[in-house]
Amino acid sequence: MNQALRFLLLMIAGVPLIGAAPATLPPLSAYVFVYFTGNTIDGEKLRFAISDGNNALQWKTLNDAQPILESTKGTRGLRDPFIMRSAKGDRFFLLATDLSTGRSGWGGATDHGSRHLEIWESTDLIHWGKQRHVRVNVPAAGMTWAPEATYDPTIGAYVVYWTSTLYKDAAHKREDGNGPQILTAMTRDFRTFTSPKPWFKAADVPGAVKAKGMIDATVMKVGDQYYRFTKVSDASGCKSSDILAQVSPSLRASGASGAWKIVDRCVGRRSGTPEVEGPSAFVANPGDTSGFKYFLWVDDYGGVGYIPLATNDLNGKIAWTYPQAFSLPASPRHGTVMAITASERDRLVAYWNRPAPAPAPAADSWVVPPVLASGTRLPVPDGHLVTWRVDGRVLSDGVLINRDAMARVVHLDGTLKRLDGTTLAKHFTVRLLGTASSRLRSYARAPTTARDANQPTVARSVHLALTGADGSTVPLNDDYGVLFARGKYVGVDRVALRGVADPSLFYFADATLGVIATRVDMAGTPDPDPTATIVFRSGLTHPGDFVELGSLDLHTADGVAKPHARYDSAARRYVLSWTDRSGKPRWTTAADLTRTEWRDMPFEPGGRRQQIVSAGNVGDARNGRIFTTDDDTLPIDATLATVLTQRFGRIVNTTAAVAPQVIVARQAAALRDARVTLGYSDGSTATRAVDWDAADLARLTHPGRYVVHGTVRQRTYPAIFAYNRADPDIYRWERNGRVRYLFVATDDTNNDNVGSAHLPIRVADTIADLADDNGGRAREVDLLNRRTRRDRTADGRVIAGCYWAPELHEIGGKLSILFAPCFNPRDNTSNEGGAWFTVESHIMQLRDDGDPANPADWSRPAAIRKADGARLGRTEMPSNISLDMSYVEVAGQHYYTWSQRYLPTAGVLGDPLTWIAKVDPEHPTRLASQPAPIIAPGTSVEENLAEGAFALRHDGRLTLVYSSSGVSPTYVVNGISAPVDADLTRASSWRKWPAPLQKSVPMPAGVTDYRRYEQGPGHGAFTTDEDGNDLYVYHSWGNGVGGDGRDARVRRTHWSADGRPLLDMTANEEVAPVNRRVTMNVTIR
Repeated sequence: MNQALRFLLLMIAGVPLIGAAPATLPPLSAYVFVYFTGNTIDGEKLRFAISDGNNALQWKTLNDAQPILESTKGTRGLRDPFIMRSAKGDRFFLLATDLSTGRSGWGGATDHGSRHLEIWESTDLIHWGKQRHVRVNVPAAGMTWAPEATYDPTIGAYVVYWTSTLYKDAAHKREDGNGPQILTAMTRDFRTFTSPKPWFKAADVPGAVKAKGMIDATVMKVGDQYYRFTKVSDASGCKSSDILAQVSPSLRASGASGAWKIVDRCVGRRSGTPEVEGPSAFVANPGDTSGFKYFLWVDDYGGVGYIPLATNDLNGKIAWTYPQAFSLPASPRHGTVMAITASERDRLVAYWNRPAPAPAPAADSWVVPPVLASGTRLPVPDGHLVTWRVDGRVLSDGVLINRDAMARVVHLDGTLKRLDGTTLAKHFTVRLLGTASSRLRSYARAPTTARDANQPTVARSVHLALTGADGSTVPLNDDYGVLFARGKYVGVDRVALRGVADPSLFYFADATLGVIATRVDMAGTPDPDPTATIVFRSGLTHPGDFVELGSLDLHTADGVAKPHARYDSAARRYVLSWTDRSGKPRWTTAADLTRTEWRDMPFEPGGRRQQIVSAGNVGDARNGRIFTTDDDTLPIDATLATVLTQRFGRIVNTTAAVAPQVIVARQAAALRDARVTLGYSDGSTATRAVDWDAADLARLTHPGRYVVHGTVRQRTYPAIFAYNRADPDIYRWERNGRVRYLFVATDDTNNDNVGSAHLPIRVADTIADLADDNGGRAREVDLLNRRTRRDRTADGRVIAGCYWAPELHEIGGKLSILFAPCFNPRDNTSNEGGAWFTVESHIMQLRDDGDPANPADWSRPAAIRKADGARLGRTEMPSNISLDMSYVEVAGQHYYTWSQRYLPTAGVLGDPLTWIAKVDPEHPTRLASQPAPIIAPGTSVEENLAEGAFALRHDGRLTLVYSSSGVSPTYVVNGISAPVDADLTRASSWRKWPAPLQKSVPMPAGVTDYRRYEQGPGHGAFTTDEDGNDLYVYHSWGNGVGGDGRDARVRRTHWSADGRPLLDMTANEEVAPVNRRVTMNVTIR
């Protein structure tokens, strides 16, 4: 595939161009310079300088000439930085060489060096995004040095170029004979690059020494001409390697094309410099007071570093001037100068060269939290004495005591006395808990594996553990995360996952619970400083659930680790503390941590994201520690402890009661339908049928009072309901007064669901008879079979595999199956070679009075399309898939939900989202409204996937239970909920539960048993059993259970008091053994 075609495909793939059209900028009247300083660990970090006015020869350092950016990836060294403004002018890109001679020396630098570029983005030159370690080079390359980029408007993309030596062998022992040369690739977003190709090599330059090659190309555009400067080992008139100057009307023309005309050789020597390299060329700003129009900076790498050459005329052989007077930062090496506006310069100076804040009064860093446990010793700042009064009475020992069970509010007056005799006073209002209090600890776990249900996507989340009054500690939610951070959108429907480290609990001013933590990626690397701190708040109506308020900029560039927050009731603000990357304590204040704002964010749903206001809300970052109560746990009262236990602990049956019955003689048979009401530890209830003792019922023949005994009915099903059957669905189907149960699922034998040959159905009079152990497999009938029947769809395509996720629904009065077959992408008449990337949602319907077990009674599968007949998916993308379609009717309105993702021709796939649209049940192959995404898998536990959604109603709300992560033991079940009268096509109508509804069970060390330890549960459906109880059918990972393939399981569903469907309740939790035998008082009149 040629390079132009490859890049065209990249553009078709929907990669948005960062900077599609030039923006009108204010006048450029200053410069920024990014550079490194030498071959040391510190020298291979990036420093910034700013021009002294509009003069490219006079410079001032930023940040006291200390590094502003350093690498945490690859070799962890940075050299040859290049900075540019995007074509649109809305952001900046910074590229650098991945090389650390300070750590590893020069050995292997040219033959086994990095194939990566280090890339950052910024919108303001101050706050730089997360470092991207992007592999751009070919395996034959020995290094990737001195990257630069130039925007080419003829293709609407950036041309990136760098220096590489290419090798003929995998061991990189034999060079290709061209020496170092310049390679080039193209990108639209500095994330995805085309494959590199040669651009310029010594063989293209007459007189150059081919084997010695060239390095360090830079390009300056002037008008419609491109000037390129490169260090070349030139044997034609140069005493040593020097700078070659060329000009071309075409940026992308190859060196061999002849388009690049030589303007000058030996630029450095002719200008009076020693041997130099690392050229960087730029056009002077209008009004530059240096008196020059064009600059070429060159690196005297063995001496003073950068030397600025300058000229006013590019015609002919350029006469470069070595200025007599210039002032550059100390030891500047190969870097880049970029023109900026006066306001950009002022912001850089204000941020990096701002004076240190005046020392804060000691009282500012002295804080007593708003809630304390009895026995807490009050804090005393260093170098001070303190006198405490509690509700006006002197507290001699500084320890608060509350011997009552209940909490009480106390007023603390603290007076600090300095050694010089001066005093400071603060008044705190504190809720002092009593003897019934508990302590809550937050933490993140060190990741292990999915076998432990502790992979990074789970481990790097907020965990909670509760310590009771008796001192015993219990991890909540089975030591699984309870709160998961949202990721960062990096493309359309594409999320880079984020987690948390070092979460810390605190109370907001209104006494709601808060969590502050460091936001990290899945490798544990913190986000850039402005977004490295994240804050969560417990829900006002659901205190056991948390919402993410957003990131918080603490106004520091020195790193943020182990953040803490405490509300200062005396100053009515929050005191925030952390340690910087050098381990030093820092702190600041915030007026209101609940004050949020929406910031425009590319690719975010709705194009914006919530964050906590920083400007005018967060103070200056200060050195030193704060003085407060020392404890890594948070005291909580019994009410909150109960809420958290009910939300994240096991809910169990506690009571069983049957209402007294009063009947007349000969009505005893009606008592068989009397149900028991079960009570649970969270206050929820449920009813169950009872098998009443026949002997007791037989005695009910005469008036009187009787006691009837019975056993709560708990229908049991085999542990594995159906082997190798994934995405299962059981449907209760009633026709002509007869109820039958239908079972459909994906055939996942040997984990080869793409290669499935059929769509089987089971039909039985009871749910139990659908199970394998009860003859269910023998009842299977193939409604479709691509091998024996060459199934065709309504549009004539032959199905070639998949038959994914079949679901049974009655749509428009017809029994229907929604499922997703796939096809041969090269031959849609073939029944073999089905490919997952062709899968598409279809519907087939049973004819009136048809037999669901008779294949001939079903219609041909028909693709479900948009109202205009277009395929489901994003229209701007070249290809899409749709699957896992479901159906629900709410208040007379009918909806489809399904999962879809886009497939670019090249680059990264979109994440699968769950979508919704209205449908007319009389025309079920067409949507009746515009599709809208309602579930975006943005948290780490969702791991870029939201599929298999199924709806169920309860207590005036509609719940969509969906599955996330991957088809593996990491599969997990999540849920969203909305009022039934809400606009269900709007994502904002839905509330997502912050923790999974069903998760994997950890396996003991050394054990592999997926039958006993359910892992990867998910993609379930709901029905009602013969007694009217909600029933949940789902699959779990099944390797080694009944062959290799996911297996179907069944269990009853319980609704918690807070409206969650409990999907993992055990039989003993559903009905406690002591409550299985019940009695009913009966009066016969």
